[in-house]
Parts: sequence; C-alpha cells; structure tokens
Amino acid sequence: MFTRAFSLSFLLIFFLNSASLSSEKELLRITIHPTIINNNVVGSSTTIINNNMIKKNSHLPLGKILSKFSGINFENLYSGVDVKSSVRIRGFGEQATRNILVLINGIRISDMTIAGANLSRIPTENINKIEVIKGGAGSVLFGDGAVGGAINIITKDPIYIEDNFKVKTSLKSFNTRKQVISSTKRLNDIVYDFAITDLETDGYRNNSEYDQSSLNFNLTKFNDINSRLFAELKHTDEQTRLPGSILLTDFYTTPKKTRFPEDFGTEKITSIKFGNEVKFINKNKFSSNIRLEKKDQHSSLLSSGIRYKSDTSLNTVHINSKYMNNRLSNNQEIKSKIGIDIYNSNYKVDANNWAYVQYINKADQLIIEPSFMFNIKDKHIKGLNYEIGARSHHYDIDVHNLLSSKTKILSNKEDNFAWSTGADYNFKKGKKIFGHVSRSYRSPRLDEIISVGPSAGVNPLKHQFSHEVEFGIESIFSDKRYKISAFRSLLKNQIFYNPTSFANENYDPSIHQGIELEYDKKISKELQFSSNSTFINSYVTKGTFKGNETPYIPRIRANASLEYQINKSANASIAYKYFGKTRSGNDDNYTLVKSKSYQVSDVKLSYKVKNFKINTFINNILDENYYTNLIKGGAGAYVYPQAGRTFGLELEAEF
Repeated sequence: MFTRAFSLSFLLIFFLNSASLSSEKELLRITIHPTIINNNVVGSSTTIINNNMIKKNSHLPLGKILSKFSGINFENLYSGVDVKSSVRIRGFGEQATRNILVLINGIRISDMTIAGANLSRIPTENINKIEVIKGGAGSVLFGDGAVGGAINIITKDPIYIEDNFKVKTSLKSFNTRKQVISSTKRLNDIVYDFAITDLETDGYRNNSEYDQSSLNFNLTKFNDINSRLFAELKHTDEQTRLPGSILLTDFYTTPKKTRFPEDFGTEKITSIKFGNEVKFINKNKFSSNIRLEKKDQHSSLLSSGIRYKSDTSLNTVHINSKYMNNRLSNNQEIKSKIGIDIYNSNYKVDANNWAYVQYINKADQLIIEPSFMFNIKDKHIKGLNYEIGARSHHYDIDVHNLLSSKTKILSNKEDNFAWSTGADYNFKKGKKIFGHVSRSYRSPRLDEIISVGPSAGVNPLKHQFSHEVEFGIESIFSDKRYKISAFRSLLKNQIFYNPTSFANENYDPSIHQGIELEYDKKISKELQFSSNSTFINSYVTKGTFKGNETPYIPRIRANASLEYQINKSANASIAYKYFGKTRSGNDDNYTLVKSKSYQVSDVKLSYKVKNFKINTFINNILDENYYTNLIKGGAGAYVYPQAGRTFGLELEAEF
C-alpha cells in the first residue's frame, strides 16, 4: 500500500540532503539554550527515560520501553506483536487509555475518545527523553484525563540536531516488517525533520493482520536567537484485523484461534500544528500553538450472529498557550507558569445497533481549562523546593439526533478543578525526600456518552475525579541508585463500560494504593544491573461490591535487567518481567479464579560499526504460554492469548 510513496520519499530526501551539502558553510549556527518549556511536577514520582535508554531499546515498541520501569504495564490485545496496545500506570487496568494522557512537548495527542494514543505511531528517532508522571500529579500541568498518569514525550531541540539521514529496517516473527526513513537538515535559519514509517504484520493469531503507514514532518524557523516559529504535519493510515478474545479452554488447545474471522477496523488520522516560542532577556518564556486534527474510523464487528457496522468522525481544534516567569523575591527563586487550553471537538457516529436499527448522533464539545503553577526554591532552607498549582475546567456538550430533525437529546454543562501541591528536600548530597497531594479529574469521553452496540444511545455521565497522596525517598550515588515511593488514590465516579448492560456507567468509589521500589547498580565498568517492583492493592470501598479487587491489576509486578558492554562496538542484555495474578473483568461476584501469573525473559545483542548498527533479539526466550485480560462472559472465561518465543533482526544506517 505504501511501497511506492515510500520509495519516492526515499529518493526525495536523499536528493535534498545531497543538494544542500554545497551550502554547508552558509548555514546559520545558533548557539542558545532551548526555549521549550520543561514539564515536571515537584514532589511526584516522575520517571525520566533518557535518550540513551531509548537508543539502546530502539528495537522495542515505545510502550514496551516504558514498561521496563516501575508502576507501568504494557498490554497487547490484538496481534500479539506489540501494536495497537495500551500502557497502564499504577492502579488502572482496562480503563487505562481513558485515564492516561500522552503528550508531545507538553501538547496532548490523546483525543477526547476512549481510544487513547497509539504509541506505535510515534517515531523514536527524534525523541530526546520521556517524562512519565504517575498518578494525578500531572493534572494541573496537562488537564483533563491525567488521573492515572501522563506520558510527556520531549523531542530533540532543533537547535542541537545535527544533519543526518537514517534508514532502519526490521524483520520479526509472524512476517512482521517495519521500515523507517528519517532525515534532519538545517538550511540557514530553517530546520526540518522528516520520518516515514511502514509497518506490516500477519500477527500471532488468525485474523490479526495489521498494516500501518505514517508520515511525520516538522519545520522550525528561527526568527532570531530568542524566538522560533514551527509547523508540524502528521498522517497515519491503519488497517486492523480484530481477532477478539477466545474461551480460556481454547487457549490451551488452539491459542491462535479467532471467534470473529471477518472483524476489522480502519482508521485515518491527519493533524497539523503550528505555533511559536519566545525567550525574553529576563529568561521568561512564552509559547503558543494551535492543533487541528481529523480522525475517521470504520469498523465491522460480529456479535450474536448480527454484524454491527459503524462510521465515526472526530474533528478537534486544540489551542494551547503558556507563559513562564522567573524572578527573585525575598531570597526566594520563584518560577510561575500560567496557561490555558481550549478544546473544541465535533464527534459524529453513523451506525446500526445489534438489532440493525440505524442511528446517527452528533456531539459538539467545548472544554476551557485555565491553569497556574508556582515553583519556589527557598534560599532560607537550602535544598527545599516546593510547588503549588491549580487548573479550572469548564465542560459544555450538546448531543443531537441527526435522524430526527437534529433533535437535541443531551445538553450538559459542568465545572471541575484540579489542584496540586508538592515538595522535595535534598537533605544530603544525592539524597532527597519528596511528597505531594493532588486532585485530578476527567470528563466523560465522547464515545462514552454516545454508546455503540446493543444498547446504543446516550449516557449522561458524571465527571470522574480523584484525590491522591504520595511520598518517598531517593538516593543517588556514583555506582548505585535506589528509590522508594508510596501512593494512595481515592477515585469517585470512575467511568467504565459495563458488559452486562452494554453501557458506560459511573462506578462505586475505589482505592488504588501501593509501593514502588527501584534499585540500579553499576557492578563494574562494563556491567549494569537495574530492577524495580510494584505492589498494588486496589479495591472498591462502597456499594454492592465493597471490598472487591479492581480487575486487571496485579498485586505484584517486577522487572530486572543486566546489561553488559562487551567492547566499544558490542552490547548484550537480558531483561526479566514478572506479572502477578489479576482479577477478571465483569466478575463482581468472584465466580472465576484469577488469571495466572506469568514471567517473560528477553535477550538482545547489538553491534555498531561506523554508521551501521545491528540489533538481534529473542523475546520470551523461554516460550512462556500466557494470556492477558481474563474476562467473564456468557459461555465462561475469555482471554487474549499472547505470542510465545519470537525472533527479530533490526538493521540501521545513519549518514
């Protein structure tokens, strides 16, 4: 599908790179610090994944890189080859995509639907670092939907990007093929970066084929040493076969089976973004941008012998502006952030329910979120840093039935807010204690309000919110690091899909609490050990099912890895993952046993010579037979089988 465009793009990029070599001496070289506003939350257990870690794991999908760290899970429901997967943080299971924000440079790419951001669409070639803010601490910074956490992907600043041209191809089990062509070039005061990705796989199971083509183009223009303009274009085209879940009894005999050999979905997303960033003489910073996105989806699903079809379209306008001020006052260094986010979304569903009755509904949604945050370094108490912030949320939605003379069938306005306060104290060189308390929220997603399926209709849902507290200690030495953090979150009005009523509902209050442990040790100059573990207790606190565990959340989860630098060119590593038993979904009466625990080990060998790099790897080397997402259904327990031992080879050339 994408081969011809891919080839033409390859030639075009090569020509641009070659043609510009003659003007190398004329290029403007600007040497200033980046103006991008960093996003972090004082007192929270933020995980920073640096560029070196991303490079070392370039053969892995982005979600699997994230899952190497404490409190983060990576779940696959489709092909078994790490596409169309979800990242889950702390005490969030199947609802994770609805409660976790994904952002690029502080600008959300998660839209106002339950789908969440597909991490496989994001090229890793130009990522500088990733900030993972766990829990609701990121709500003040990022707004609606960060109840479970926020993943902020920060790209390399164009000022520091060197000219390069990169080609990467990988081959994996199940006829999985991925090609990436990327280029970065500086032309006087203009910098562009360009990436084309083509991903195809037959998948581990029957009817699990997946085809993705994507384009990412970024352009930055420096007006002077302190200001820049930028523009961005992204396009993704996906075709996904949907194997669905299978009976647990079938998992042990025919794990590749599908119950729905004709189910499929397609998706096309196009977005453009443009804006500016300015750094003033007094180190104050301002950024503003507008993002336009259009998403079209089509799906065809079979249930109870009836084929269900739907076409949805989502048009979104997102305006974001931020101002950062730095000043000294009464021996205090004060950093303030003031911003506003405005979202205008138009969502249309044209579908038939499972009784073959057509319905066409349209939702118009407006969200306005002003925010502020103050970060204070107290000069009177050396090592003390504290922060306070708040965000207001105005929500306005109207839903119309387009088959009934545009009759308004739902109108709702609601105001909410988030707040956060936290501090950390460096009481000794390399040692600090930290803590924060916060309130976060999320509004109902558009496709939670407009239901699809047997009970197609409109659901008036309450806003979900959470109160959270966290504290911990971290020590960093020359050869080792450890970190301990404890958290407790109280959720109210959690929105979930009830498979019994086939509708979205507000859940009874629940508690998510646990402890995270991290330990890294440099055993020798060549050998590095890393480990982390998470212990979670998540349960319902009120209502009919008081005391019941939250589904899909393991009580124990652990990671460990060894990395050995063989020589300047070669590197080897082994990674281990343990995932504990979980309670099944839709099993409020505890009629099913928990899902079985599993453990997976991966090995990798990398070799680099000059401009070429080779990665060879084996995932699930012990061929563990396991599944995810145990679900109670009418005929028994259903599961999503995962792939056994898989092999892969990745070749990369950079010029």
